[in-house]
Amino acid sequence: MTIERSPRQIRLLTALLLFGTFLSGAVAGAGLARWMRTPPPPRHAPFLPGPPGALKLTPPQEEKARAITEHYRPQLEAILRDSFPKVQAINEQMEKELRQILTPEQCKILDEMKAHRPPMPRDGHMPGAGGPGFMPPPGGLPPWPPGRLPPPGEAPGAPPPAPAE
Repeated sequence: MTIERSPRQIRLLTALLLFGTFLSGAVAGAGLARWMRTPPPPRHAPFLPGPPGALKLTPPQEEKARAITEHYRPQLEAILRDSFPKVQAINEQMEKELRQILTPEQCKILDEMKAHRPPMPRDGHMPGAGGPGFMPPPGGLPPWPPGRLPPPGEAPGAPPPAPAE
């Protein structure tokens, strides 16, 4: 024996089935995102020479180093706030003059490099150790230090280096 359903009942069941599918997908996606989330990297004391971890500080040393750097952070930020407009003006002038000697292809590479550069802080805070003024660009930081040219063949759009013979 089959049950005859009206078109209205069929639409209602279809809507309920779609809603249930959407809801179960949302719950599964949220659970998967939570499960796959990686823990944040350990915060190192900012402004120490070399890459994070190079000094192999013990946890107590790391804590003291962080306290020292945080003590001087306001003074450094004040200096940066005062001098940043001057530095920015010089950088813009240097880029303007540099573009005059570059080919159009080289200008495109420079534009791509600038697009991958970390944004400059706008709120007066210095970047480092996840400070409030620093947000890494989408896709992460470039493999070379900001403000420096990448090794030959590693610039975006650059041809790969010729193989050594």
